[in-house]
Amino acid sequence: MDTKNDLTGYVDKLYSAALKKAGDPHVAEDLVQETFLAAVQALANGKEPAHLWNWLYTILSNKYYDWLRDKYNKPQISFDSFMLDIPDENELDDDSFAKMEAIRRELGYLTKIHREVMVRFYMHGDTIEKIADCLHIPIGTVKSRLNAGRKHVKERVVDMENYTKQSYDPDTLRIACAGSTGLNEEPFSLVEHTDKLTQNILILAYPKPISETELAKLLGVPAAFVEPVVEKLVNGELMKRTEGGRVYTDFIIYTDSDRKATFKKQLAVVDQHFNLFWDEMEKALAELEKQDYYVRQTPHGKAKLKLHFCIKLLLFAHVSVRDEVTGAMPFSEYPYRKDGGRWIAMGQHFSSGHDYENDAEFWKYSISGETGIELKNFRDTKSLQLRTFNTELGSFPNNCLKPDYVQWLYELYRHIPYEESSAGEHILESVDSLIQSGILQKEHTLTLDIPVLTKEEYNAESKLVSGYVQDLSQTIREILLPVFETGYVKLPSHLTNIPKWQQYMYCGCSVPLAVIYKAMEKGLFLTDMTGKIPASILVVENM
Repeated sequence: MDTKNDLTGYVDKLYSAALKKAGDPHVAEDLVQETFLAAVQALANGKEPAHLWNWLYTILSNKYYDWLRDKYNKPQISFDSFMLDIPDENELDDDSFAKMEAIRRELGYLTKIHREVMVRFYMHGDTIEKIADCLHIPIGTVKSRLNAGRKHVKERVVDMENYTKQSYDPDTLRIACAGSTGLNEEPFSLVEHTDKLTQNILILAYPKPISETELAKLLGVPAAFVEPVVEKLVNGELMKRTEGGRVYTDFIIYTDSDRKATFKKQLAVVDQHFNLFWDEMEKALAELEKQDYYVRQTPHGKAKLKLHFCIKLLLFAHVSVRDEVTGAMPFSEYPYRKDGGRWIAMGQHFSSGHDYENDAEFWKYSISGETGIELKNFRDTKSLQLRTFNTELGSFPNNCLKPDYVQWLYELYRHIPYEESSAGEHILESVDSLIQSGILQKEHTLTLDIPVLTKEEYNAESKLVSGYVQDLSQTIREILLPVFETGYVKLPSHLTNIPKWQQYMYCGCSVPLAVIYKAMEKGLFLTDMTGKIPASILVVENM
C-alpha cells in the first residue's frame, strides 16, 4: 500500500472545499470523486507530488472550473496561468466563508417550487397569502415549501433573514431598436432571449460605470465568464468603456414604472376627447376607401389595409406632437454602426418577480414601429417588401420575418405551385402559425390573406397618410402636450448621447391603439372582422 500518498485522509477536507466552491452537496460529491479518480490515475503513472494537499486542491479546482464551463456553456479556456489560493489544511474547518454568498448560492440551487416561494417571501416581501394567490396554491403549501427551503439553506448558513442581494434570481432584458439592423441582425443577435448572463451584465452596468470584477461578484460567476461577454458588447456598440477601464451600458433601459408613468393619463385623454380624434380619422378613411388599390382588395385585405393606414396616421400624428417637445430625429441622423446597420437600441427591463399577467392591459395598447424587410430581383420583381405594425390585434410572426418567407408569400400571391416554388420544407412547418396570425388563409387552397400593393400604391398610401397627419396633429396638439410634461425617463448622469425622443417614448405611445379600440367598441371600425388582424402589407415593384 502506498502510505506516502495515502489519499483517504483528505476525503472530508476535499469535500468541504468542493462544497464551498460549488455550494451544492451533490455537485461537491461529484467533484471529489472526479478529483480522486484523476489523482489515482496520475499516481499510478508515476506522479510524485511535492505537497499532496496542494496538488489535490489544484486538481479539485480544475474540476470545478470544468464544471463551471459546462454550466455556463462557455468555450474551453485555460486556467493554467491562474494563481490558486490554496487554503491551509487546518483552515477548512474554520467557518470563515462568506455566509451571504452561501445564501445566494443555496437559493440558486433550490428546486423551482421551493425557490419561487423563498424569493417572493424573503426578497420581495410578499405575504404568504399573496404568494398563494399568485402561484395558485393553498396557503398550507406555501408554508410547507418555505419550511423546506429554510431547512435546506439553514443547514449551511444562519443569516437568511438579513440577506437582500438578488444576483441569484436573474432579471430579464428585452432588446428593441429603431432604424435598420446590422448584417447579422444586430443589436438583437448580441442579446439572445435565453442569455441571462448578457442581459444582467447590461442591467447592472446601466446605473453607473462598473468594472468586470464588480460585475462578476454581483452575478456570482467567475470574471473569466464576464470578460468575453463585455468585450462582445463593447465591440457591438451596446456598451462603452471609460478611460479608467470601467464599462457601462450605452442605451436607454425602460423599467416598469417608466413604461406606465403616463399610461392611465393617455387612456383618459382618449376617453374624454375620442370624437376629436375620430372625426379626423373618418375623413381620412373615407378618402382611403376611394383609392383603386383599396377597392380591389378582398374583404380581409381591406380591413388589414385600413388598420395599417389608421395605425400609421395616429402614430405619426402622435410623434409629430412629441417632436415639438423633443425635436425631430430623422433617419439620416441615426449613427452608422460597425456591423453595417444604422440603429439606436433600447431595452425593456423586467425584474425577476415581474408578473406578466398583470401587464396584459398595458401591452394591449403597444405598437411596434413599422417593421420592413426588402428583397431585390426575385423572379419577375425589382423589389419585394413586407411592411407590418405588430399589435395585440395581430402580428407577423417574428420567426417568419425573413427573406425566404417573403419570397414564398409572393409565390402564393402569384399562385405558383409549391413544387415550382423556392420554399423549403421549414417554411411549410410555419403554415399553421401564419394561418393563426391572419397572414394566410386556407379554404380549398392556401392563399395570401393580406393586402398586396405596388410600390407606387404603397407610396400613394404613405402620401395620403402624410396629408392628414398635419391636420390630425394640430387637432390633438393641445390635449396631448400636457401628457408629455410628466413621465419622461430620467437618465443616469453618465449617459449623454441618448436621443431625447427616447426619454419621452412612453409618454403618448398608447394613444393610437386606445383610439382604435374605442372605435371598435363603438362599432365604428373593423366591425365584421374576427380572429387576428395583422396590419401587414406586401409591396411589389415589378421589373
